[in-house]
Amino acid sequence: MQQVLNTVPPAVWASLIAALVATLGLAAVLVRDGWAQRNQIYFTAFAAGILITTALMLFPEALASTQWAPLLALAGYASLYGLNLLTKMSRGAAITPLLAIGLHSFIDGFEYGILFDHGFQTGLIASIGLIAHEFAEGVILFALMRAGGAGVGWSMLGAFFGAALTTPLGAVASQSVLADASPQTIGMLLAAACGALLYLGATHLPMHINRSMRINAVIPYLAGIALAVGLSLVHTHDHGAHDHDTHEHEDEADHDHEKGEHDHDDHEADEPEHDDHSDHDHEAHDHEDHDTHDH
Repeated sequence: MQQVLNTVPPAVWASLIAALVATLGLAAVLVRDGWAQRNQIYFTAFAAGILITTALMLFPEALASTQWAPLLALAGYASLYGLNLLTKMSRGAAITPLLAIGLHSFIDGFEYGILFDHGFQTGLIASIGLIAHEFAEGVILFALMRAGGAGVGWSMLGAFFGAALTTPLGAVASQSVLADASPQTIGMLLAAACGALLYLGATHLPMHINRSMRINAVIPYLAGIALAVGLSLVHTHDHGAHDHDTHEHEDEADHDHEKGEHDHDDHEADEPEHDDHSDHDHEAHDHEDHDTHDH
């Protein structure tokens, strides 16, 4: 059993946790609808702060991988904007928000794969924001389907599929795509993910915060930013320390190599002296033989 669990990629684990959080949001709606509606803004604001910060922290790395990073980030932003525009245009129909948010959550799951493939720490930081916003995502989809005329049962089932189940499906799908991807391809996907994260944090989530409640969302929003910055700085420090240790190890290896070459040169320099000494002894021996012969 332990071996099976160890084979599950971190991105899939993160997506399963996200699905669980979305399911908890739906459970909160069933148990205490008023509490879920009132407190979703705090989850939303906290997630927005993390996602915006993560997108801005990651973008320089994407830019270093490909010159197309700005356009790809814009494409990632615009693609999610278009999907969510469908939801707003058809608020009276139950199926449209289900399809739009379902595809949106599938892309979220794919982002887990991209971010964890880039680095475990990067995936961990982004996952906190992505997971936190899933609570609100499930509540929002349930409310939209109810507004579209669906019953409580169908709205609950649709919200579970669209906001929870599609995320692990996207994470699993990403594993096969990323398995043979080149570093440049990973960089291009990372740039698109930056645009998608920026859309979620700067545009999509704030739309679901009631204008009269925005002052209450400032503290969790700033807390999300602070957490993302703190984790990023820890990651940068650890990465820098690792590079420093690697550099010292390489310097030591170079020093040992140069010392070995120096010892080898000294050995070669000593060899001619040995040969000269041998030649001198040989000449002396020949001279003695010659004197003996003359005698």
